[in-house]
Parts: sequence; structure tokens; C-alpha cells
Amino acid sequence: MPHTPATFTNPLLPYGPDPWVVCHNGYYYYTHSTRTNLTIWKVRQLGELRPDKGKVVWTAPASGPLSANVWAPELHYLDNGKGGHCWYAYLCAADKKTPDKERMFVLENKADDPTQGAWTLKGELKTPDDKWAIDATVTVVEGQLYMAWSGWPGDENGQQNIYMCLMTNPWTCKGERLLLSEPTYPWELHNEDADPQSPRNQLVVNEGPAFLRHGDQLFLAYSASGCWTDEYAIGLLMAPLSSNLMDIRSWTKRTEPVFKTSVHNGVYGPGHGCFFCTESGQTWLLYHANPGPGKGCENERSPRLQRIHWHHDGLPDFGIPTAEGRVVEIDV
Repeated sequence: MPHTPATFTNPLLPYGPDPWVVCHNGYYYYTHSTRTNLTIWKVRQLGELRPDKGKVVWTAPASGPLSANVWAPELHYLDNGKGGHCWYAYLCAADKKTPDKERMFVLENKADDPTQGAWTLKGELKTPDDKWAIDATVTVVEGQLYMAWSGWPGDENGQQNIYMCLMTNPWTCKGERLLLSEPTYPWELHNEDADPQSPRNQLVVNEGPAFLRHGDQLFLAYSASGCWTDEYAIGLLMAPLSSNLMDIRSWTKRTEPVFKTSVHNGVYGPGHGCFFCTESGQTWLLYHANPGPGKGCENERSPRLQRIHWHHDGLPDFGIPTAEGRVVEIDV
């Protein structure tokens, strides 16, 4: 019988900031920020996502260091250091008493299906600097686990940078942090808030890192400018896989965004994405965006898919954000 690709339309859900997805044993496991829990959707195709079909697998406690601002969950199936694999959920959170002191944490689940079994707190993911930190993501290169995140250079808010470090296991960092990117280009510096007195007008942002491998290159996409602006966009860093990834000289930063607002297609502030490959070899970006201008980063960001193509020189081609309601094929 001839193969029939699956189809979907953007957005995948009416709401879903900081979306993440991983494919495992023929299923897609999807999650996004809820502020209060870890909710996982299990579907055969991402076009099957429905708001009421997610399963709450872990709920933030009423008090303590994980009681507020539960953001940016990611699911990874990793070597547990004991000859097997476990699911690890990376998320950031804060204490209700000190909501501005965000830190990162790791949950563990020994079941093969992350919607089953028990999710338990493995501990705080202590970064080498022990500063404000969000948006942890990990990748394995030649058996070595790396983590990237968004954090402050000091103890005061004002700038978010992208950092990376080595890990000894999925819940333990080691060594020093490497500064990979800080907001320097004009397109990374948009922070205008509608309220001229808002402290956001003093902030510059790099956040939402996401790894992507292709050929002999490791890419790291990230989001820049304030998520409250329509100029929120995705930038890109790259390094040879054979290089010393903890040496900043190995990395090249693109001077312009690779994925940005499309007024023509009605997609505003695309950012905080992740990547996955289908079994047929297609590469896709899952990201969030707003359905119109001036929506900010509060209540209307929704998850969307974008096919990644490849230039002859091996660089990813993100294209232009696909308009809402357009039927798109995905070859699984």
C-alpha cells in the first residue's frame, strides 16, 4: 500500500508555552509550561494533541523551592549510570517566598513510559556558578553529557546569557560554566514594554537553548530579545562535533536571527523551540508563538511545528513560520 503522510495544522494546541517533545518507542511525549505541574501528552501523531488529554504526572508542592514558577519542562531518556536508562525531567522553579530566585531541578522516572510509574525529585540541578538559572537542556556527544541553560552573569537581574557545562550524570554538573552567548546584536536587544516604568525595559535576554545535530556539526538554537516583544526570535550557534565543545573558540554565532516574526503569516514572536527527527529522517522544530501582535508572553503563546530543511553547506534552513490553519504533511 502507498505510504500516506500524517497531517496537522498550526497551532497544535490553543495554549502551550515552552513546548517540548521527544519520540520514544513509536509515541510522541509532549509537555509545556503549566506553572504548577508536569503534564505529559502521549500521542502517535502530534496532530492528535488535545487540551484535555494530557496527564498530570507530578504536582509542585505547596511550599519550598519548587512551589512557584514551574517553567520549561523537558523530557530526556538517559543513561542512569547503573547500566540502564531512566526518564529525566528538567524544569525550573522557585520558592513562593522568593519567586525571583529561579533555579533548575531534576525529576526521575524509572518506567519505560513517562506517563506511567512515579516521578520523584532527584534534586536541585546545581550549576557551577549557583546563580539564577532557567531552561536547562542536555545532549550527549561521544558519551559525554552536556547541559546548556539561560542564566544571570551575576546576582542581580539585568541580563540573561546562554551557558554550558559538563555533567557527570543526568543530575550533576561539573567543572566551570562556559559563556556561549550574551545579547549583543541589535536584534537580540529588543525589550520595550508597554509600560515605560516596567523593569523589563532594562533587561536583555538570551534564553531557551536547544541542541540540534546534523552531519559533523552541533547546533545550539536559542531565543533572544524579550518574550514580551514581537521581535522575540531564534538565533543559532554552531561548533564542529569533533572540536572541544567547552572551548568558546570552537563556536560560531550567527549575526542575524534564523527564525523570526512573519507579519504576512500572522505568526509573532516565535521562540523557545526544540528539535526532533521522524523515523523517515525529517527534522522538525517545535516552538511557541503568538497569533497576533502585542500579545506578550503570558496567555496566548501556542505550540507549532516547522519543517527544517538543509542548505548544501550543512546549515539548517528554518524558512518562514507557517500560517495558522494551513494543512501540513509530516512524514513519520
